[in-house]
Parts: sequence; C-alpha cells; structure tokens
Amino acid sequence: MNKKTIILLSLFCSQALLHGEKLEEVYVTEKQESYFENYSTSSTKSEKSDNKTPSSIIVTKENLINDIQAQRIEDTYDYTTGVTKVGKNADAIMIRGFETSLENLKVNGMSGSISRMGSPSSSNVEKIEIVKGPSSVLYGSMEPGGMVNIITKKPYGVESYSFETSFQTYMSGVSSFGEDNGIRTSFDANIPLSENLYYRFITVYENLNSYRDNIDFQNLYIYPSLLWNVNDETSLLVSMEYGKEDGSADDGLAVINHDISTAAAINTVYQEESDFDNDEGFSLDLSLDHFFNDNLYSKFSWRSVIHNDERKLYEQTSVNSIAQTIKRRNRHQYNERDWHSFDATLNYDTKVLGLENSLLSGISGTYRKTDYDRIIQGSSNNVSPDISIYNPVLGGTASSNSGNRRLTEYYSSGIYLQDSLSLNENLTLVGATRFDRTKIDFICKSGSCNDDSTRYSSNITGSLGLIYNLNNIVSFYGNIAQSYNPISAERFDINGQGLETEKSNQIELGTKLNFSENLNSHFAIYKILKENVSEKVSGQSYYETIGEIESKGFETELQWLPTENWQLSLGYAYNKAEYTTGSSIGNQPKSTPKNTAQLFTRYIFPTKVYNGTLGVTSGVVFRDSIYTSSSENTRVKLPSYTRYDLGLSYIKKDWEFNLNIENLTDKVYYESGTNDYKIFSGEPRKLTLSVKKSF
Repeated sequence: MNKKTIILLSLFCSQALLHGEKLEEVYVTEKQESYFENYSTSSTKSEKSDNKTPSSIIVTKENLINDIQAQRIEDTYDYTTGVTKVGKNADAIMIRGFETSLENLKVNGMSGSISRMGSPSSSNVEKIEIVKGPSSVLYGSMEPGGMVNIITKKPYGVESYSFETSFQTYMSGVSSFGEDNGIRTSFDANIPLSENLYYRFITVYENLNSYRDNIDFQNLYIYPSLLWNVNDETSLLVSMEYGKEDGSADDGLAVINHDISTAAAINTVYQEESDFDNDEGFSLDLSLDHFFNDNLYSKFSWRSVIHNDERKLYEQTSVNSIAQTIKRRNRHQYNERDWHSFDATLNYDTKVLGLENSLLSGISGTYRKTDYDRIIQGSSNNVSPDISIYNPVLGGTASSNSGNRRLTEYYSSGIYLQDSLSLNENLTLVGATRFDRTKIDFICKSGSCNDDSTRYSSNITGSLGLIYNLNNIVSFYGNIAQSYNPISAERFDINGQGLETEKSNQIELGTKLNFSENLNSHFAIYKILKENVSEKVSGQSYYETIGEIESKGFETELQWLPTENWQLSLGYAYNKAEYTTGSSIGNQPKSTPKNTAQLFTRYIFPTKVYNGTLGVTSGVVFRDSIYTSSSENTRVKLPSYTRYDLGLSYIKKDWEFNLNIENLTDKVYYESGTNDYKIFSGEPRKLTLSVKKSF
C-alpha cells in the first residue's frame, strides 16, 4: 500500500464520516481527559504539583496508554520525550544518553521486575512516571539518565468488570495479511468485599506470531491485589504479580562490511526452531500508609521478587564479510534473580522560622542475588558449518562443553533526608542527601571464572533544586543531582584490582509553562558527566576503565487540549553524548540518537455515529541515526527513520472498538543492535483490532 493510496483512503473515510446520511447530529457529551498530569510522587517520594517540583518528570497517564493502544511498557517510549528503546530486554531503555539497568526500572518505587527478556505488560499499569537525570539520592544505586517508575492499578470501592480481546496481523511484503497472527485477552475484576476491603484481579494471556520466521510467543500474566482501609488513618495494600513468558530465541540480523544496506530481509532468522527464551517471575508487595495527624505521615513498603530465565540457542558471534557468512556457537544458560527490599519513610510538614518545611526522612535496605549458570558456553562450542547471511540453511553440529556458574550477592542499606522548603509563596528549595553502604560477594561455583571476592563501598550522594514561580503560569527551575553505581565484585582490571564505583553528576535548568489544566509546556537543558566508566576488553576476561562520558542536550514538550474533542502531545529532544577522556575519546556511545521527536493526537468527531462516539488517533515518531557500538572498528550506523501510526476508535455504551495501524507506510527501519552481528529491525505495517466490554 503506497502513500498515495493511504492518503486517498483516509480522505474517502473522512468524507464518508462527515457527510454520511446516517450520522445523527447531536453534540458529544463525553470530554477528553488531558494527557498532562499536574501531580506526581516519584521525584520527591511525596505528592507534589508540577510547579513545586524542580526537576524534569514525564507522566504517561492511563488515557494516553489506552489511546496509543500500548500493550507493553515499551510501546509508550516512542511517545515519551527523550526516551528510546534500544533492545528487547525490559531495561533496554536510553534516557539522556545513558542506557538504564534493571535498578532504574521501579514498580511503585521499589526494585525488581518479574520480566527481563521482554518489556512488562501494560495491563496492570495506572501510569508511568519517568524522572529525568540521576535519582540515587532517594532510590540508591542506578544509571544516571533517568528512572522509570511503574505505578500499578489499585483496588477501589466500586464494583466493575472488563473483558478485552485483540487480534493482530501484519500487512507487509515480508508478512502478508493473515499470515502471522496474534491474539491477546485480558480480564479485569474489581470487587469491594466490604465497606473497607477491596479486591482486584487482572489476568492477561497472549499468543503472538512475529513477522520474523518461526518466532512465536506465549505469555501469561496474573495481578491480584487487596486493599484494606483499616481506619481513616491507616491503609494496607497487598499485591502480587506473576508472569510467564515463553518465546523463541532471536538474535536479529547481521550485515557485511559494517553496512546496514547489506542486511537480509527483515524476516530472516539465524536461530533454530527449537531455540528459546523463557522468563518467569513472581513478586509480593506490601505497602502500609499511616497518618498520625494532618502533618505527620509514614509509609512502609516491601517488595520481593523471585525470577528465573532460561535461554537456549545457536547464538550469533561474528560475521565473515568475505564469505558473507555468520559464525554461531552453542549456548544454554539458566539465570536466577532474587530481590528483597524495603523502604520506610516519615514525612513531617512543619514551620521553621516561619517558613513551611516538608521534611522526608527514610531508611532502606536491599538484598539481591544473581545466580548465573552457563550450562553450555564457550568458543569451543562453535557451530559447524557457518551459515549464509542471505540464504541460511539451519542446522549444523556443535560441542556441548559447559561454561561456569557464578553467584553474586548484593547487600545494601541507606539512610536519606530531604527537605522541601518554601522560602516564600513563589520560591521552593528542595535539598536531599543520602548515605549508602554496599557489600558485594562473588562466588565462582563451578567452571573457569574469577576467584571468589568481596567488595565494600560507601557512597554519599546529594541533590539540590530550586523552582521559582514567576506567576501562576511561568516557573523557572534548576537542579544539581548525583548518582552512583557500584561495580560487581567479579570484575577486575588487568592487574587483578577491583574497579571503582561509577559516579555521575547532572546540572539542569528549565522552565515550565502551566497556562491551564489543558495547556502545558516544559523546556529543559542539561549536562551529565559519568566518571569511572569501564568496559570488558574484547577477547579477555578483564575490564579497563575507559574514561568519562559527557551527555548534554535539551528537551521540550507540549500537552494541549484546545477543544473538548481534540488534544495533542508533542515533544523534541536533542542529546549529544561522547567519551571525553580515555582511549575512546570523541567516540559516540552506542544507541544514543542525537535527535528524537514525536507527535500524538486524538480527535473525537463532534457528532454521534449510530449513537456511538467515533474517534481517530494519529502519531509520528522520528529517531536519528545511532551506532551499534562505541568503537569505530566494530560499529554499524543504523539510519534515522520516521514512523507513522494511525488509529480508529468507536465507543457505544459499554463497548469499545479500536483499530490501530502501526508503521502505516510499511517502512523498513532498525531500532537497535550490537556490533555487526545482532541488529534488530522495527516491525513492519501491523494491524491490531481490539474489542472491550465493560460491565
């Protein structure tokens, strides 16, 4: 389907809708809810309005998630300013020039994801709060680009049920309509058990066939939760998550001569049909809130996650450009990850010398265990023969020599203090400091790996922010913030010495324009410097400190609801990241686009259609070119791209129908990669039809 046909079809549909004889001329009574959220909690661990928060925070509300028809958290990143997905794993996110880790991904402010191989489901998500820049002062160790905090759905006092099912297929040159299909079904039940006790149960099942040959997924998610309002001052929330993801292993594409134009068709796969990536996780959360009085509030949170994943495949390891072949090796791994953490805070609102203070004190502790068992691993397990990039004949033989098994245990405790001080009606100062003590034990349980070791680190971080409200519309702010990330005890330099903790500092200036509830804008300029950056030396077991990375840029975004039936959200971000010292000086880190932009809009037609409400959504996503490695010798340049999305919705009483077309022009583009042998394409034109019944 070419662009001219798409435009003509869109014009025809618009004219039919506007002039059809069966349209009933009545005014729409339903109003759109603004995409802008004035209040958030993640930046200060207490609910603050936007003009009292001296930092950059983006809130993706549930209505925007629904309008995008985002089935996974990663589906929202394309429409989040300055955030890009750079891989398939849950933490494969780039914010302000730095890739995140699992510690940057929080659930209700606590660490631990039940999913690693894939991005979490959006079915249990109320909203997503993304805090830009370092957040260690309130949350502990993490990468400096930003933090993603997933706020989950809670039980409430009204009985309700909803059932939704969706069907997806592709309409592309590599996967024709009806060839590769998927179905997703979810159920949400909210049941008040008594006046003060509410129960909610959400479950999701997915069976998805990818456009890539023989790549399939079967996923199950279960989210029960129970809220007990003990009395007017105390509430207890108990919630659980369970996820099981069974999918085909997929290492993506490969190219010759480090040239992306030499890639095979995007549905080409180099893994065996029996290769798999499986993921399973369970979590238990407790949250106890208590108000001693109007000025004194406490919160205790606990989260435990038990998680495992297993991967078995012939994985891609290198490219022979002359022979135009790929070398693979036999690999089988089983990983266990456990998180157990708590966070206790006391918030006290008081006056000191006539000035209003909101004091937050907190204590936190974390135990995290990773047990990595390399059942089959190593260069001695190379698959023979190598396979062609363009006409792969799967199969081959390989040895099954075992690798190693490595156990790492992290123990961390921290105390922190934050004060939000209102110097006058228009000027707010927010300062915080934190002290952490971390112990990391590494044990080589079997095979060839580094000797057992223990590493201790102590870190002090701080942040300081100031926001000035010039009037009810214009606010100016600035902040400085720090973060830290201890290096694992199993990593050593060439001399057998441990590596120093990575530390980062940010300076940010910005302005916020809150014209009304329906018109808001934000602009920020920043610079982040990350020190003691280390990388593994190619072909060796040791690491080297390669220097510092500087990331600087600016971001601007706008949420606007000009009429009751039309609204839009748009944003643009510029980021320049590069190594400023060390052997890689001047090089651009992998997966860091300089320019990103997005536009999303929804329009509800001002007339009823067969007594229902008809709406249309459209989106545009632009991402600049990126490199698959920071090294000029191994990297591939993935070109910039622009993607167009379109959607139709129809709501009648308790029924809701949605038809979404992602990648309307069926553009071939590439999202991420590693060197020249693991490159992942974006999806071709995809159609998703969903039906939802509420009762």
